[in-house]
Amino acid sequence: MRRNYNLFDVLQNNAIGIIAIHSFILGYKKVVLNKHSGKESAPSFSSLFYVLPIVYGESSLKSFKSSFELYTALSKDRSITLGLQERAQKMSAQTLDSINLGFSKNIFIFNEENQTIDLSEKFNSISILNTMKISTPFLKEVRTASFRLGNIFAKKDDKMLQITMNIRF
Repeated sequence: MRRNYNLFDVLQNNAIGIIAIHSFILGYKKVVLNKHSGKESAPSFSSLFYVLPIVYGESSLKSFKSSFELYTALSKDRSITLGLQERAQKMSAQTLDSINLGFSKNIFIFNEENQTIDLSEKFNSISILNTMKISTPFLKEVRTASFRLGNIFAKKDDKMLQITMNIRF
């Protein structure tokens, strides 16, 4: 039997936010390291504010979970970009709470010079996610969608992301 999750409970759970942001950073870093591009090896602090609004939305979660390109995700659900900037602003407190908890547990590292968020050495591996005993299908979907979202953000430059997704960093 699949249990329906109360969105309020999910939003108030900073541990779920940490899993989503951690997965996003890992997905981002995987693409950047494989491409050896001139892009920073970790995502910008401001880009993290779009992770939770995207992966906590049911339709956008499903779109990004099964997509490897931004165009594909947006073509599956054109409503993803509608109000995304406003949702990110409304959810900024939840995002900050998750980031702060991640810092307090030494999962995240802030690079002041580049304004990027990276992972501490202990948590800088996809094997961490694979060893987590996540039995809830919803959490697995959040983890997968966040990882793919990180891949997608790493493939695009910031200006293209802002134009395509109608957001501002």
